[in-house]
Amino acid sequence: MPPEDAEPRRYLLRPAGVLTQVSCAACLLLGTIAFVLIQQNKSGGAPLAIMWAIGAMAGLVFGGLMSRGGLLSLFVSAALTATFGIVLIAIDYDTLREILRVLPESDVEMVGDVMVVGAVVMLVTSAMCLASIGQARRYARAYARAVEEAVAADPSLSAAFSAVRTQPALPPAPAPASFGPAAPGSGTLPQAAKPVAPSGPLLFPENSTQPGNRLAPLAQDRPTDPVGRSIIPLHPPAPGAPTNEPVIPRGPRTEPGFATATMDDRPTNPVGRPIIPPGPRTAPGIMATVPGGGPIAPLEEQAAGPDPGATNRGWTPAKTGFTTQIIVRPPKEEARSRRRIYIALGGFAIGLGAGIGVLVTSGAETDSGSETASGSGSGSASGTGSASAAGSGQAAASGSVSDTGPAGVSGPDGVTGTGSASPASGSGSASVSAASGSDAELAGTPSVPIRTLITAQREAIAKGDAKAYAATLAPGAFAFGLEGDDVAEGRDAIEAMLAKHLADPPASGFPVSSKFLATGGTGNVAWTAEDIEVGVRRIAITQVAVFANGAWSVVALCWGMPVADGTAERMAILGTLPRAAAVPNKHDGSDELDKAVRIAFSSRTAFAAARSERDDGFNFGSGPGERVIGGVAIKRLFGRLRSELKLDGGVRASEIAPGVGWAALNAVYTSKSRAATDVSQTFRVLAVLVKEDGAWKIVQTQFSNAGPIRD
Repeated sequence: MPPEDAEPRRYLLRPAGVLTQVSCAACLLLGTIAFVLIQQNKSGGAPLAIMWAIGAMAGLVFGGLMSRGGLLSLFVSAALTATFGIVLIAIDYDTLREILRVLPESDVEMVGDVMVVGAVVMLVTSAMCLASIGQARRYARAYARAVEEAVAADPSLSAAFSAVRTQPALPPAPAPASFGPAAPGSGTLPQAAKPVAPSGPLLFPENSTQPGNRLAPLAQDRPTDPVGRSIIPLHPPAPGAPTNEPVIPRGPRTEPGFATATMDDRPTNPVGRPIIPPGPRTAPGIMATVPGGGPIAPLEEQAAGPDPGATNRGWTPAKTGFTTQIIVRPPKEEARSRRRIYIALGGFAIGLGAGIGVLVTSGAETDSGSETASGSGSGSASGTGSASAAGSGQAAASGSVSDTGPAGVSGPDGVTGTGSASPASGSGSASVSAASGSDAELAGTPSVPIRTLITAQREAIAKGDAKAYAATLAPGAFAFGLEGDDVAEGRDAIEAMLAKHLADPPASGFPVSSKFLATGGTGNVAWTAEDIEVGVRRIAITQVAVFANGAWSVVALCWGMPVADGTAERMAILGTLPRAAAVPNKHDGSDELDKAVRIAFSSRTAFAAARSERDDGFNFGSGPGERVIGGVAIKRLFGRLRSELKLDGGVRASEIAPGVGWAALNAVYTSKSRAATDVSQTFRVLAVLVKEDGAWKIVQTQFSNAGPIRD
C-alpha cells in the first residue's frame, strides 16, 4: 500500500464509493420487492426486475472497488447510479400505483416521495463519481509506484503464494560402474565408461588416443587393483629400452578430496595417483590402508552411487524429487472485496425477505376485516357492539369484528375499527357481523345506524333477491349497473337491472364476503363505499342514502366491477372497451350544484381543487384495490397524476338535503401508455358533494368501466 505520508487525498472518491454502495443496496431491496409484487399481480416485467437486481449487485461490487482508483470501477458506478436515478424519476405515478396495488394509496404516495428523493441522491452520486476522476488517477499512480517499490525491496511480495518444498527419501543406488581414463593433468575425475571384466581389463581401449598415452594394448595377465584396473610397475624402463608401457606423469597431485602426496616410491595408477592413499579414507570406492603390508584387500561394499550431496567436479548430482505446496495469500484489499460481495448477497436476501413480507402482509390485510354472508332465509347476528336484522333464529359471532379493511372511516354510526370477521350461521339466512364498539348518534342525526341498511342489502344479494334489494331504495333513485347500458332511474327500473346481476343463485345462496367498507355522512345523509365478493365476482358499490320516517333509503347507487389497468388500457388501444350509455342531462334543485359539477369535471386540476378535505372523504378507482381515504390524500393524488379528465355528455345531479347533493356523469380519462401514446377511457362516475363555506366540494367518488369486461 502507498505510504501514509505520500497517499493522495481521496476526500471525494471515498464518499462517492460509499454512496454508490448505499444507493445500489437500496435499489437491490426495491428490485426484489418489485419482483415479488409483479409475480403476485401477474402484471409482467419480471425480467426487468431481475436485470435491475443484477445491476444493483454489480454496483455494490464496483462501488467498493472505486477506492483503489480504478477508472473502470468509477465509470461503471457512475453509469449505474445515473441509470437508477433516471429510471426512478421516469416511473409515473399510475405505473407505481399499478405495481403497488396491494398497498393503501397513502403508502403508495409515501413510496413515490421516497423514490424521488432516492433518485436525486443517485444522480448526485453519479456526478460525484465523475468529479473524482482526477483523484482516482492520482491515487492509482501512487498505488502502482508503492507496489513497485515494495516488490523491489522484497521480491517475494510479487507472488500471491508461497512454495514449501519437501525432499523425499533417496531412490535405490545404481549399480557400480567402471571408469575410463581421464586426460593427464586435466584435473578431472575419470568419467563412467563401459564396464569390463575384472579378469582381463584394459587400462585404455586398444584404439584409445587419449592425450599423453601411446596406442598400445596392455598384457592380460598384468596384476589388477580391486576395481579392475591394471597395476603399473613401480620401476621405470631402462633408458633406451623398448617398452609398450604408457608414459606415466609424475609429481604431486592436488585433485579435490585428496591430500597432497609425493610420488617417490609409492605404486601409482596410470593417472599418477597412489593406489593406496595415505591413511584411512572414507570416500566412496577408496580402500583403507592394510596394516603391515600384504595383499590389497577390498573394503566392505561401499555405496555404489555418488553421494547426492557431493560437489566434486565431474560428478553428476543424483536426481532428487520434490513437491510444491501452494499457499495463496491474497492481499488485504482483495479480502475486503470479497466481504463486499458477501454484503451484496446479504442485501439480496434481505430484499427478498422484505418483498415476501410485503406479500404476506398484504394477504393478511386482505383477509382481515372481511365479512362472510351466505344462505337464504332470515336470522340475526351480533358482535361486540349491537346490530340486528329482522327475522327468526339467532347466532353469535365471536370476537371484535369490523366491516373495514385496511382503514375505516367514521360515519353517522360513529363507528370505526379493524379486525377479522367470522361467519355466523342462523336458520339459513345471511348473517353479518356488526362493527366493534357502540353505535353512537350524532346530534340531530338518525337514530338507526347506516349499517342496518348495509346488512339488509347483503342479505338480499346473498339470496339473489333483487326485489328485497330494491326495497332499500327511494322511489326515484338513480343507479349505474355493471354493464355499459345499465343506467336506470326509478325503483322498478333498478330492480330489473339488478335482477340480471343476481340471476340464478345457487340453492344455498350466493356466498357474500365484504372486503372493505367505509362510511361517512352529515346530518341525515350518509354515504358508503364497499368492496364485496359475490361468489367469484368482485363488485365495488357506492351509494348515498337519506334517513327519513325512521328508515334509510338510497337515492343514488353505483355498481362497478374493478378492471385491471393493464387490461383496460389494452382494450382501449384496441377499441374493444364496452361503450358507456349516455347520462341524461338533468338536475334537481339549484343550478349552482349543476354548475359546480361541470366545472369540477372540466379538467384534472379542477377536479383536485374541488375535492373536500374532510376525513371521511373517499375515492374508488377503476382497478382492484384502488381506494383512497381522506380528502387531503385524494387531493394530493389527483394533483400528481400525469393525466387529464374531461366531462363527456350530460350530468344528472340532485340536491337531496340542504348543502348535500349527488351527481352522475361520464368522464373521459386520458393518460400516457407505456409507449408514451395517449390512451383514453370513458368512466362512469357517481359523486357525492357537500357545501363548505358557500362552495360545493366533492366528498366521495367512484370511477368504473362500463362492462362486461373479461380478461
